[in-house]
Amino acid sequence: MEELWLFCEVCDEENNHEVLKSRTSAKKGFSFQGVVKCLECQTTSSKEVNEEPPISLKLRISIDNETVNDTLTVDRGVLIEVGQTRPHPDGLILITGIEMPHKRLDQVYSQENPIVWAKKATHSKIRFAVHDGEETHSYKEEFEIDVEFNKGMKVKLEDNLARVIGITMHGGKSVSNAFAFEIARVTCKFIAENSQSRFHRRNA
Repeated sequence: MEELWLFCEVCDEENNHEVLKSRTSAKKGFSFQGVVKCLECQTTSSKEVNEEPPISLKLRISIDNETVNDTLTVDRGVLIEVGQTRPHPDGLILITGIEMPHKRLDQVYSQENPIVWAKKATHSKIRFAVHDGEETHSYKEEFEIDVEFNKGMKVKLEDNLARVIGITMHGGKSVSNAFAFEIARVTCKFIAENSQSRFHRRNA
């Protein structure tokens, strides 16, 4: 099943969509025309996507007392901010500075070609979407980057216990297990009250 990570007007957020019918091209960037179905709300809609090739920004990663020169690949129009975490082939990085000619900024759009300063991140914020009947609740929780998530596992979100039913990585790929730094979103369902009570008694 081919899937794309697209904005859903019904859910009012980006979700995985199943491609039902499509025409694509990758000659210059990526273009898509077709019919898709949102895997969260099951709404079918027509979509057209035209993406320019990604940009390679100069990246300076601070490791202990050294600075390593690298590149950061991002799409055009992406807002780069100090304090933001972004995926990198060597693991999650935390942006610590943004450099433009003769000035430092707190944020800038990628097409302005800044030099990005960063360090390896130790924690990652994960977005959780928890289904509760016809309602969906959103949470954001911080985990160490090497914490592993699996479909079927239990997670505690504030005072509620939920079971993981879906894991979406940065870029939109759905997987059965992944580490925290790889994950953009985790979909869950609340566990029934009696199950939650048994869980608390078992761990009391």
